[in-house]
Amino acid sequence: MLSLSTALIVVLASAPAPASWRFETGATPEVSLSAVNGSIQVEAVEGQTVSVEARREDGADVKSFLDVEQDGDEVSVTVCCGPCEERRAASRCDNPVPVHLVVKVPRGSELEVSAVGAPVKVTGVTGSLEVTTVNGDVSLIGSRGRLEVTTVGGSVDLRPDDIDNTEVSTVSGNVKLKLPRDAGARVEFSSVGGRFNGGGASMGSIERRYGDGKHPVEVSTVNGSFDLQSDSAAN
Repeated sequence: MLSLSTALIVVLASAPAPASWRFETGATPEVSLSAVNGSIQVEAVEGQTVSVEARREDGADVKSFLDVEQDGDEVSVTVCCGPCEERRAASRCDNPVPVHLVVKVPRGSELEVSAVGAPVKVTGVTGSLEVTTVNGDVSLIGSRGRLEVTTVGGSVDLRPDDIDNTEVSTVSGNVKLKLPRDAGARVEFSSVGGRFNGGGASMGSIERRYGDGKHPVEVSTVNGSFDLQSDSAAN
């Protein structure tokens, strides 16, 4: 009879390893990621290499469900709804098995991310970020470039190291923004049924100016609150 430790070793040995890819790029590649179910995690690293690791939640082989391509300094990763060679339309998806992506990119990369039923977390990437989700939370930490975020049914957490032009739009999703010290921002919040910093529900817009107000920060919500944190007082 197999011991528990031996059985565990057998199970681990039989489970397929996550699929992985590595691409040599420049310091500021354009990286596009798309997923249905699962999660997307992006981490900035030093160097000029984009690496992708993917695994299915059920432990099955994941490669046939991913379309991964490089064209010069452009890298795209698409999680297909079913085997990619079948090219199934997204409308035919029927609760696909979640696929989890961990992507490491050069710090200055530009990202375009779209996800359905998958949270998105990006850490340390300083190029422009464009993120769209349906039923997926968004967390962007340590950014320095332009931000554009759109969600339906997902919360947004922004903690930039430096502020740039920012647009956020949510439906049934709350927004948190922690402004960096000495940020120059002109913040405008417009909402239907949302709250600003814990106040009453509003229908209209609120504007706050920080520092020189150089960069516009536009946040709009439908049934979503906006929590704005700053070490500096508005002027």
